[in-house]
Amino acid sequence: MRHAIGTALGALTLAVFPAAAHAEWTKTWVVEWNEPAMYYGAKDGVVDPGTDCPKGSNPEIDWIKVLVDAGYTKEEATWLRNPANPTRSPVHGQNQMAFRGKDRANVYTNPTSTPDPGLTPVSGTIGEGVDLDGNLKNGFTGLNGEKGIDNNFYKTLGCWKTYRGQQRLSSGALQFNDAMRNGSWTTLIVATGKGADPMNDKNVKVGIYMGADKIVKDGNGGVAQDYTFRIKPDAKYEAIYSARTEKGAIISTAPSDIMLRDPSYSQDLDLLRSRINFKMKADGSLQGYVGGYRAWEPVYKGWVDARGPVIESLTWVQLPGVYYALKRNADFSPTGPSGEKTHISYALRVDATPAFVTTPDGSKQVTSIVSYKGEAKPPPERPRSTTFNVIDGIVIERNAKTQAGPNAVILPPTTAGQ
Repeated sequence: MRHAIGTALGALTLAVFPAAAHAEWTKTWVVEWNEPAMYYGAKDGVVDPGTDCPKGSNPEIDWIKVLVDAGYTKEEATWLRNPANPTRSPVHGQNQMAFRGKDRANVYTNPTSTPDPGLTPVSGTIGEGVDLDGNLKNGFTGLNGEKGIDNNFYKTLGCWKTYRGQQRLSSGALQFNDAMRNGSWTTLIVATGKGADPMNDKNVKVGIYMGADKIVKDGNGGVAQDYTFRIKPDAKYEAIYSARTEKGAIISTAPSDIMLRDPSYSQDLDLLRSRINFKMKADGSLQGYVGGYRAWEPVYKGWVDARGPVIESLTWVQLPGVYYALKRNADFSPTGPSGEKTHISYALRVDATPAFVTTPDGSKQVTSIVSYKGEAKPPPERPRSTTFNVIDGIVIERNAKTQAGPNAVILPPTTAGQ
């Protein structure tokens, strides 16, 4: 029989751990997929019209027109977009694209230097997530007809082709979940209760923790069930909720300010007044949502730091439009209703598979929800990437003779007599 020994050997199947001798229960899972909760209202395709986005995704952009509107001449704009231009790299794009604001300001770091170029919003009425404010008269209608679903992040970005698509098929979800499933990080969920029936219990605690062991895949490339994972104490990534269960649904009973590992460029999913709504399935899996209000500006900066020209060209948006749209749809202020709306309602869709979860030393199975932040070791200093030197959204090449900027020479020198 396979067994878990709780060492650095990694995730192993469990044989025997001390079991609770009383009526309390514990259920544990490993997250096998998570992505922003973006309801998809089309039949197929990424750009096709649907009930979510009647006009489809944001259309492909005429970048020459954008540059001309920003004050470049037609000749300059055409040369900047020409693949033969030596300053246009197939890896980091065309850095000069950043300098299209007023007086050639960098629109990535100063998005208000250019007028709002617009971003197609979701206009459908169906959405996924949780009710964060207790108001059933606002927000979306859920998949099962529930009212008051708060998810303005989806309203803002749900027609952007990076986020759009059937569950597990959007380009963003595929990229970041592949990284998680290949060992970049592991997230564990633990639920405990006081009652005799785990499906209906008024006194439940839920903990979401980082795992010390890599996810294990089965023969079909999916995440294997019933492997054992140690909790990894983390000073940032941890969430604890008070909850109840009702017909197998795990529903938080009070909001909690938490931070999780975000499946995106920003990595930090910092949520205020967060709530959960999970469903324990008959096959032992867990599905549902973590919702809350997240600061929208770091989300925008995450896209900028991922190389603004590349993001814009590949995903058919102008990043200043993303900035304006997030600011416009922000719906929460930490300082109160009259304060500046620095946060936007958000929901993470979570799928988790049955697993065994142990204490950090691997000596026993977890049977209670406690914080492990106090046991966390200081994180190792992340080495600066040597692949790209990204500053203000553009790649600065250390040995390049010509760099982009407000005063950069756009057109190549002409030969006399030509």
